[in-house]
Amino acid sequence: MPNTLLRTCIRKERKALTAKQRANFAFMASLHLPKLLPHLPKNAKIGLYLDDFGELPTAPILAFCQKHGFTPFLPITIKNKPLRFTPVVLPLAKTPLKRHKLGMQEPFARYDISADNMDMIICPLVAVDRQGNRLGMGGGFYDRTFAHFRGVKVGWCYHFQVVENLTVNKWDKDVDMVMTDRGVIRC
Repeated sequence: MPNTLLRTCIRKERKALTAKQRANFAFMASLHLPKLLPHLPKNAKIGLYLDDFGELPTAPILAFCQKHGFTPFLPITIKNKPLRFTPVVLPLAKTPLKRHKLGMQEPFARYDISADNMDMIICPLVAVDRQGNRLGMGGGFYDRTFAHFRGVKVGWCYHFQVVENLTVNKWDKDVDMVMTDRGVIRC
């Protein structure tokens, strides 16, 4: 299936989920978050995103960070540039947010740092294969960010977003592991 059609089908399937279904899938995926601990230093800096388009909810990742003393960071998007990250004030309600022109929520940056300062980035995706090839929304933000990133790259998604094979382009950047409601896939 061509990536454009796959992107449309999976986004439609994600949006069809109820809030209760999303919460249940997020709870199931959160049970696997402790498997990240061996990959993280004490006081780790973890980049993540706020789910906004039917993605697997990321609230459990924030709770995981808080429980283990990790600092969560949210991305700041700048057109045609790698993502920058700013720390989250927990609880999340204390972090001032704005709607980005592409529709997602992002923080008003108090200060921001490059991805190179992150220990791990947990990223959204539309589809991923078992080799770690990631299909995003098409803006290239994570591909540009991952081009020189040396930390751990984790895809966070529903199990139905895992496909057999994806068509990849030379600029596409893969992930090291994928966490779903059914477990962890090491790529």
